[in-house]
Amino acid sequence: MIVQLRPRRTLPSALWEDHFQESLDHPPVIPWDRAGEISAAEREQIRTSIQEFQLGEQAEGRNLTRAAQEYAAKSGDWGYLAALKLFIREEQRHAALLGTFMDKAGLPRVQKNWVDSVFRKLRRLAGLEMSICVLLTAEVIAQVYYDALFGATRSATLRVICRRILEDEEQHVRFQSERLAILRQRRSRLSAGAAVLLQRLLFAGTCLVVWRGHRLVFRAAGLTFGDFWAACRRKMGAAVALMNPRSYEW
Repeated sequence: MIVQLRPRRTLPSALWEDHFQESLDHPPVIPWDRAGEISAAEREQIRTSIQEFQLGEQAEGRNLTRAAQEYAAKSGDWGYLAALKLFIREEQRHAALLGTFMDKAGLPRVQKNWVDSVFRKLRRLAGLEMSICVLLTAEVIAQVYYDALFGATRSATLRVICRRILEDEEQHVRFQSERLAILRQRRSRLSAGAAVLLQRLLFAGTCLVVWRGHRLVFRAAGLTFGDFWAACRRKMGAAVALMNPRSYEW
């Protein structure tokens, strides 16, 4: 697994492709026989929240893939497209893991949610850079969410799933942040700074929406809104550092 967090060089696309393929080749061992070991009170507490995140994880990424194909044709970096497709498959595996848990724990799946619909529309209207920004916003907040869900549940099955998703998300954030750095490497400081400012505004608004919709899980994990906000800011600060073109040697 890739663990270095503050690289001096962005990782080659071929290495990211190898990383995602290795991850897909080594799925987590889940204690499915214990998936039903969840109280009625906890089931009700996490039901709506986990439904929404499960739905968000299962996106097919058609528009993102199309934008990446156009980028690869212009840049010649076809390895990035291959890595991105594997990344999408890993996201879909997260959805499958959560979905299987929900089925076994008696939690119904949903097919539509307004937050997920808004994010899908934003990605559909955007080019590669904006699509990555929207996706990265979700990935960073997901790190805080799954950590909270791990702390909020007593389910051994769900905890194993959360732990694996958290491991994957750490690398997802780096993968997406590095690509933003590559896309912005020839921009002026002003232009790059403006892009980060827009990203932070999108992130702040999304944090408020996520807290409102998932506060039962965060509170069950012992987090106040201030705790949640501080955790999100720390994670986003780390991502901003990774997407800064001046953090790397080109």
